[in-house]
Amino acid sequence: MIIIKNFSISLFILLVIFADLKVTISPYIHWIAWLVLIFPLFMFSIYKKGIVKSPLLWLGLFIFFLGVVSSLFTGLNIETVIQCVKLLLIFSTLYFFLYYSNFKWESVVKIINLSVLINVIFLIIGTIGGTVLATLMTADGRWGTILAYPGSLVKIGVLGFYINVMSVLLLHKKDKIFPMLMLILSMYIIFMDGSRTGMLTVLLTLPIIIFFYAILNYKNKIKFVMLPTIFIIALSASVIFAIPILKESRIGNNIMNILQSSSVDEALKKIDPARYSMYLEAMNKILENPFIGSGAFTTVGNIEDSAGMVVHNTYLQVWGDFGLFGLAGIFLVYFGWFALVPRILNKLQKNINLKENVVVCCSILILTYFILNGLFHPYSTEMSEWILYIIPLTICYSFFAKEIQLK
Repeated sequence: MIIIKNFSISLFILLVIFADLKVTISPYIHWIAWLVLIFPLFMFSIYKKGIVKSPLLWLGLFIFFLGVVSSLFTGLNIETVIQCVKLLLIFSTLYFFLYYSNFKWESVVKIINLSVLINVIFLIIGTIGGTVLATLMTADGRWGTILAYPGSLVKIGVLGFYINVMSVLLLHKKDKIFPMLMLILSMYIIFMDGSRTGMLTVLLTLPIIIFFYAILNYKNKIKFVMLPTIFIIALSASVIFAIPILKESRIGNNIMNILQSSSVDEALKKIDPARYSMYLEAMNKILENPFIGSGAFTTVGNIEDSAGMVVHNTYLQVWGDFGLFGLAGIFLVYFGWFALVPRILNKLQKNINLKENVVVCCSILILTYFILNGLFHPYSTEMSEWILYIIPLTICYSFFAKEIQLK
């Protein structure tokens, strides 16, 4: 039974990471996978163990869905009902993983690296003419594969980057060679996707990587002080020298626009006028009625060609769609794990299982990425987006609750 359970969970995670199977195969592929691979395990686990109480999670979800229900009073919106059902299934999956999965989370490293390898192979084949597996998908040079289109592909690269950069930094020398290779391949995926927000978010989380390296080597003064300092200097120098080289690229142009702007407002307008326009319209709409939302996916802004598009900011969109209750609920769900961090950091410093430390540090990085990503993208009711929250939160909670091997 344990073998079947672990195989089902591993296969489900792999399928969901391949976000655009829902485009190339079926829009319902991930829900079918959930129904076949997770739902039976969930029902069997509840039958065997009963209901596990989770006050903080339930409080966050209660407040959030209070906002969802209140938005229906502005007019019965069938779309809101459908998305509400999907979110209930997603949060049920989170509940299952948190309390019933008992999965060996070190296996996540293998699943992520496998997804990186498969997509790199597809990209290489695509660049030499095998366009069935991978191709240039946008006019501004972004690549995608049949498993992950631009925007989804970068997330696979980011997962691989976090797992392997922490492996390179924390594992013993003999265990660093393969992660070094996978780190290069992960960065290749990020580069081929060309996502500005993906690259920006990774850059914003680099200080956390340095912080983890420092606190886990706090007894070694060279590693604790000198190497992080050298890394920061080297990174700063690399960025300075790379800007002229990247000047004609999409990323380089954005960096130059930021540097040449006199204010944050001006920089945002130059970098992405469509997003800037959406943010302004969304705020105007929200301020007209900040308490009660107008229903799922109704907070939209007009871009240059006057086409409506949901605002690309999770927090503004949830506020506009589901009101203050929805916003308060999503904040509890998104940020509630911060309460676990002090004890997790304390246990990381005492734990002798380095591979476990890698997975836990990576999980905190992914959760941070998930939060930052919400600043630039709308919320989703697809399992392929929420897996970036479900898996790392489960790993953090599992580490928080378990006994560790002391140094």
